[in-house]
Amino acid sequence: MNTRVKKFLIGGGLCLFLILSGIKLYMMRARIHEIKIAFAGYWKSVHPGLQHTLVGDLTLSNQFEALVGFNQNGVYVPLAATEWSISPDFKIFKFKIDTARKFSDGVALSAKHFKDSWEAALKLDPKSSNNSLLDILYKVEGFSDFKTTGTLSGVKVIDDSNLEIHFATSFRMALEQFSGNRFAAYREVSGKFLGTGVYVIEELGPELLRLTPNQYFSTPVKDSILLSSVSSENAVKELMIGHVDVVAYAMGATVAEEVEKNDKLSTIVGQDALHRAFYTNNQKGRLFAKKEYRKAFQYLVYQYSKNNPKFLGNSNYTSFDMQVYLPFQEGRIEDREMRQIVESGKPFVNEFLAAAKQNPPVFIESKGYSFKKILKEIGVPLSPKSRMVEKTDIIDIIYKGEAADIIPGSFGVASGDPDGIYHKLGKSGAIASPMTRNTPVASLLEEGRQITDKSKLDSFYQNVSRKILDEVPLVHMGFNKAVAIYRNDKVKAQDRVLRRNEGHLNIFEAKR
Repeated sequence: MNTRVKKFLIGGGLCLFLILSGIKLYMMRARIHEIKIAFAGYWKSVHPGLQHTLVGDLTLSNQFEALVGFNQNGVYVPLAATEWSISPDFKIFKFKIDTARKFSDGVALSAKHFKDSWEAALKLDPKSSNNSLLDILYKVEGFSDFKTTGTLSGVKVIDDSNLEIHFATSFRMALEQFSGNRFAAYREVSGKFLGTGVYVIEELGPELLRLTPNQYFSTPVKDSILLSSVSSENAVKELMIGHVDVVAYAMGATVAEEVEKNDKLSTIVGQDALHRAFYTNNQKGRLFAKKEYRKAFQYLVYQYSKNNPKFLGNSNYTSFDMQVYLPFQEGRIEDREMRQIVESGKPFVNEFLAAAKQNPPVFIESKGYSFKKILKEIGVPLSPKSRMVEKTDIIDIIYKGEAADIIPGSFGVASGDPDGIYHKLGKSGAIASPMTRNTPVASLLEEGRQITDKSKLDSFYQNVSRKILDEVPLVHMGFNKAVAIYRNDKVKAQDRVLRRNEGHLNIFEAKR
């Protein structure tokens, strides 16, 4: 073969290689998409040990994995643990850790990672009133000595695959509680927190995250995600102008009704996922420290609701309800009895309004709400210090519990079990606020945590319902469904069920 032919073949081969490489690179890039997704709220922190908001929980579920999860039917399924066992007295929980799972740097998961994560998180200064892990770990053996020892003796690492948790008293709800992302395993490497979940979270700013696929996850996803926050009431607008492709978890009550009329938008409607309530500041020295005034305010809100049944917003996704338990839950009392307790506040209305005139309550609400006009309509005078603030600020105001006497807010339905309200009103509840702290209610909820016979739940938690309506730590207004909305011309969704407190974003995939 002469030199000219050789050069031709070599040159041609090189050109072919470059062409094929370009095609391969183009195809790889064509397969990689970045979906613009938003939550209707703020995560506030991407540290699993500092998770203290509903949106924070939803966000972190994409990077960190708890011991157990739930399927579409609400049944426990393996997550970071492949199997588990519970002692008959609900004091000892044993987990078999899935050591085949890997952190996003390739390190294999082990039982010790859970113990290390929980103990490290307990030492953090909380973003909420209580430490985010407190509403489980305070019951673990050795917790009372933790400040001295720095370790939880009741969390036992048997070997890489076996983890045991020993509680000082029976804890019926522990397994469900361990499904929370606050109790996921994490590792801190060079100031970054690594998990074993579907994505790796990168902070681009206080309100912007990038989620890239975890290459070590068992079934890697195809798309990256640019995650931001929008308000529920602006969700449709943000979708239509192309700022986002998906609003993954919105409060249905404030979602514009035209969402159902737009053929480019599809919705996934979930369970009742949010409580709506007026938080009243019950602390000593405040107007609502007097129980009779809380009862009077509750009565006024109830009376207003009878004449304004849609005052909570989009009636397709919300319902007015003075009880903290859903209609199907244990602990629900008859509406007739509920009305009797609520109406027992009527005799105190005039005294309450007179006291409010002398000492007008400070009312603070976040943008997107419009409850100030309701208080004016029911005759509650308000302090000139009353104001509207950004949504990101209201969370801190609630947890500090000093600036306001009344705040309209929402919080997650933590569980289908009646113990779920402990999260908000229990002494060690992870999202408890000084504003709504109430000793009689908290003591009763503490007692309920030790019940192991499920046949006793309904009658016991009916007493909890009565106590909450009588003590009024907060004025419960209703429930709100979670709604996901997406551009069906840009994105497809794998699931058609939006589960309570479900924030996994890998159900969305870019159309190719």
